[in-house]
Amino acid sequence: MDGENLNGDLLAGRAQALALVRQGFAAVSARPEVFTNSLYEDFFTSNPRYRKYFAAGDEARRDERTMEAATRVLAGLDRPGTLLPLLRRLALEYRKYGVREPHYRAFAGSVMTALERTIGEAWTYEAAAAWVDELTMVASAMLGIAAEADAQGPAYWEAEVVAVDRMGEDVVRLRVRTAFPYPYQAGQYAAIELGRLPWVWRDFSFAAAPEAGAEDPEHSVLEFHVQRTADGRLSNVVHDELEIGDRIRIAAPAGDLAFPAGASRLIAVGHGTGLAPIAALLQDAAAAGDDRPVHIVVGNSLNAAKPAKKTAAAKKTAKAGAAKAGPAAAKKAQKTAKAAAPAAEAAGGEDADQAHYLTERLAELAAAHGNAVVVFLGAAEELPQHLDEYVKRLADGGTLSGWGGVAVGSTGTVQACLGVLAAAGADPADVRSDLFG
Repeated sequence: MDGENLNGDLLAGRAQALALVRQGFAAVSARPEVFTNSLYEDFFTSNPRYRKYFAAGDEARRDERTMEAATRVLAGLDRPGTLLPLLRRLALEYRKYGVREPHYRAFAGSVMTALERTIGEAWTYEAAAAWVDELTMVASAMLGIAAEADAQGPAYWEAEVVAVDRMGEDVVRLRVRTAFPYPYQAGQYAAIELGRLPWVWRDFSFAAAPEAGAEDPEHSVLEFHVQRTADGRLSNVVHDELEIGDRIRIAAPAGDLAFPAGASRLIAVGHGTGLAPIAALLQDAAAAGDDRPVHIVVGNSLNAAKPAKKTAAAKKTAKAGAAKAGPAAAKKAQKTAKAAAPAAEAAGGEDADQAHYLTERLAELAAAHGNAVVVFLGAAEELPQHLDEYVKRLADGGTLSGWGGVAVGSTGTVQACLGVLAAAGADPADVRSDLFG
């Protein structure tokens, strides 16, 4: 058999195996509760010591995430460009739990048991062999990714809570000090685990840029903004129980949210705690001397309390920042703000800015940057509509070609805003996003 025929046979065999796997998963998708119940019943019965990795009372979320991950992996089995980034994210997520090869092997065994129970008579020797091959391939790739990450740094850092401050009705600022330097970039996020709530990890964006020339180079002080949610077990503990001195763990940083380097002008759109990473990006840009014009577009957080009056220290910071920016940059920012004012006024009016908990902080950062303007466009759910009106004024009959930026917030709102920016002429490749669920 020549090489060409051999390759053809291998491809045909691979196609047949994938067809069997997808046929089986169609049966799983029709009865997801049967599959997940069988999966975790077998897994915990066979491996009781692994039950600690799964938070009690979180079964519905666990099962939903299991099916979501399985669906995405199955969809990418013949698309490496889609599959590998997904496997990387999953491998790094599992790494912070200490998941290693024995865990993968045990879980794969329970997957096979659950598949047989769910698929029934269609579970043949050929189908089982196809699933073994695919599970082995996925597990091998994820173990390789985890090994590479292990060589670069720890899976998590130990940290101590140094401040828990209420910033609004539903938002707390959490500041922690790590035992060792923690490398990250503005715009990224990390999962945290509380000592009071072990094995429950949740992602939060960094709300401040890394401190350049920090007084204590042996440690890092990190800031997160935690919004209380109705079903948020970890957020409720942060709001109601967390105390200074408590220990937490912080996973390795992730995410690539950033102002695109090639854009001549910038726009950052966010709502709720989605403004936290945007504030960090603006702070970082000011520190780096990046004075490209930037518009910070805010959809108000309906649950945030009105901010306190500006303190003397805040006024001093804003004044110093404006002086540092220089008269030319200040004049340019004033001109930009004047052009933007009609759209902002139409969208929200003078009182629109009073609902968001970061109003004062954003004003300080804009002044320090020297060429930034902050506009408030009403309630978060109306943000896409008001953004459309705003960018039309910005474009002034033209397009947003050459603009770049970021959008952060809930999935539906962010996707709608991305559509608005693309329709206005911004290159989608130059507008990055971060979704908060």
